[in-house]
Amino acid sequence: MEQKKKSKKQWRREIIADVNRREAEKRKEKWRRRKCWAVIYGAGFLWPIIILLIVLLNIHNDKVTFTNMMLGLIAINGGFFLCVYIGLKAVWNMYPKISLKNDGKLNSIALPDYWESTTDEKYEFNRIDDKQIVIVNDYVSARIFLFLFCLIMFLCLVYYAGFTPSKLSTEKFVTALLSLEGDVAMLWMAISQILKPWRQIVFDRVSKTITIPAKFLFQKKETIPYDEAVITLFGNYHAKTFSGKGEEEIVIANPRRSLGGIPLGIAGGIYAAKRFARFIQVYMEEEELPELEKYRNTEGQRGQVYRP
Repeated sequence: MEQKKKSKKQWRREIIADVNRREAEKRKEKWRRRKCWAVIYGAGFLWPIIILLIVLLNIHNDKVTFTNMMLGLIAINGGFFLCVYIGLKAVWNMYPKISLKNDGKLNSIALPDYWESTTDEKYEFNRIDDKQIVIVNDYVSARIFLFLFCLIMFLCLVYYAGFTPSKLSTEKFVTALLSLEGDVAMLWMAISQILKPWRQIVFDRVSKTITIPAKFLFQKKETIPYDEAVITLFGNYHAKTFSGKGEEEIVIANPRRSLGGIPLGIAGGIYAAKRFARFIQVYMEEEELPELEKYRNTEGQRGQVYRP
């Protein structure tokens, strides 16, 4: 009887300890997210402050020279890219990372009949067979539209506003700098739409590797063992669409390249991400594959031949 009482007390203590541990983990996760959001908002306010400081420090400067214009542009754009880097790092730290390593943690996750795309439609892979899965999450029409829009805005700033080199040289330094920054920003956005790496992700079952494209111009395409990659999310945890669904998008990433996560075009929260991770594990490891036909984009695969 005494032994039974001791075992019950031990059982209660273990339950209480487990509850306390879970509560501590929840509090820790809550504070971690708060710190990440504070960093993101701080980075968002930092760039306007940098511009304001540049304006205030040069408000009485009337000299427009090549040197001070270049220094001003470097300060503004350097501050902008620093803020973007800080914000992206904070977003990376905010979301959970689901490893594709088949360690048994996802074995209980059931595979869905389909996933939903970010447009609330049934998601279909560009190619899926017993050798490769290919996902192309890129939009040519959107690229062309943004390129033309930014190019037209650049030409309008140059022509209609009269922001030519001769015009800038007669302006005050602050006015000339902010005018030129608008030209540089529009031109850079137009060029980046053309030079931005093509978003094609390849899951190769034969070599058990994943090819992750570059996200930025200064990065390179990587091919890594599939179990070294992670699945994470991108978007606002609390944001909702008009249909009431979360706007998070599933992302594939190499954890050693924290700023290189590539969205897959699949919408959903953490459970959808776990299902996708489990699907990749089964696809890479299991001899008997799940039914692939229901995930296939039939029109997109007619006559398609993928060449790495």
